[in-house]
Amino acid sequence: MKRPVPQFKGGLWVAAARILSQLIQFGIFVVAARVLTPADFGVFALVAAVIVFLNLIATAGWSEYVMNWQGDSVRLRQTLFVAAIFGAVIATLGLVISIPLASFFKTPDAGPLARILSLAVFFSAGATTYGGILIWQKRLATSASCALVGESVNFAIAASTLLMGHGIMSLAYGRLAGAIAACLCGLVASGIRPLVIRQFGLVQEMVGFSWNITVTRLLMTFRAYGATLIIGGFLGPAAVGYYRAAQRVVGAFEEIISEPVRVLAWSFFRNTPQIDGSSAEISEAGNKFFPILIYASTPVFIGIILMAHDLTLGILGSEWLAAVPVIKVLAIAGLIRASGTASVPILSVVGKVALLPRYMLIYALVSIACISIGAMNGLLATAVSEVVAATLVFAISARVMRQHAGLRWSAIFMRSWAVLPAIVVATGVILILLEQNFLGQLHPLVRFVCLGLVMVAVYLPILFRCDRTLWSRLIASSAH
Repeated sequence: MKRPVPQFKGGLWVAAARILSQLIQFGIFVVAARVLTPADFGVFALVAAVIVFLNLIATAGWSEYVMNWQGDSVRLRQTLFVAAIFGAVIATLGLVISIPLASFFKTPDAGPLARILSLAVFFSAGATTYGGILIWQKRLATSASCALVGESVNFAIAASTLLMGHGIMSLAYGRLAGAIAACLCGLVASGIRPLVIRQFGLVQEMVGFSWNITVTRLLMTFRAYGATLIIGGFLGPAAVGYYRAAQRVVGAFEEIISEPVRVLAWSFFRNTPQIDGSSAEISEAGNKFFPILIYASTPVFIGIILMAHDLTLGILGSEWLAAVPVIKVLAIAGLIRASGTASVPILSVVGKVALLPRYMLIYALVSIACISIGAMNGLLATAVSEVVAATLVFAISARVMRQHAGLRWSAIFMRSWAVLPAIVVATGVILILLEQNFLGQLHPLVRFVCLGLVMVAVYLPILFRCDRTLWSRLIASSAH
């Protein structure tokens, strides 16, 4: 019997849970930044960047295969077994890779760190698959809760051991404990156990299904973590620490925006009728969806640019202030990338999901080429190269979306004109307040929040005044 697609409200619950997970991860980052030196933080970022690719190979595709399955639960148990085998193989590969890492990164902590993170890969494969099984069982809230349990355990172990003086190994202990907790939570909640699979054809089917998803995610991750490895090669662990911290600060805001956008885009464009295969309806839907995205994301990243000093000082502390210029530039790249989150849902809805790996490869190559050039000239140049890469990727993506979905960004920008007067006035107000050291006696993070609220209070009335149809479009969008 065919299982219905999870409803929109369930998708919003998952999005909310993932946002909370990101906030927990950001909390770990804040504690680590307060305890570790930039060089130590850079060593962890370099080792984690290596292991993250192994983790993606071990986890990507299994939950999607399970959620797509329309038969009985036997196949779920078989998928669990295959995921466990892949997880064990990839974890073993990680253990082997950990042997030369100490000499490669010139630090004795790299090897033990990689070994603990590799062990976490095995349990992550199971946790991810159990997440898909719980969604197959129509238990989205339970699936999200198991993920939150894992993140909470990760935070508890990592934060406590950091404060006890265990250094960068604390971050690895937290990830391992969190992966084990999420896996066991899924095991108990689903009531599903692995079943040995003996038909090689079924294994081929599972691997074949997950191939496009795995490759796409690997390429997306390569774009994200490529800068870390390249900077490490050119500038060393301390520079990686500063740059990764800047990425994490901006990335936290990107992730909070991107997850709701991804879920809402699936709902919005999936429910858009397509007449005789025409993309006209998708194009019109894009003209409604993307201006709202621009309105929502612009003040977030402009606010980061304006108040990066207070944000960095409040979250990371004074020894990380060297990251402030990098944060400002990366916020520009984040604003340019904001629309890219909706690409996968749109291409999937128009039946072009098979093109994703090809385009992601192009995007990855463009990004890595730009970052490689920038890294030769220091941290700020590397950040500027990310802006250049984001601009080029946006231009390529705009052409792809026009060709396959009929989206015209010229029309979208014309419909988004109200953002300009609203953000200009709001920016002017914040610059004046910063010049006068408004609320300068407060903690920097509290001041950042207060000034952000002032910015929103100025921005929204002007926006609604200039775009008088915005409220009705928001109501219509929520109906999707």
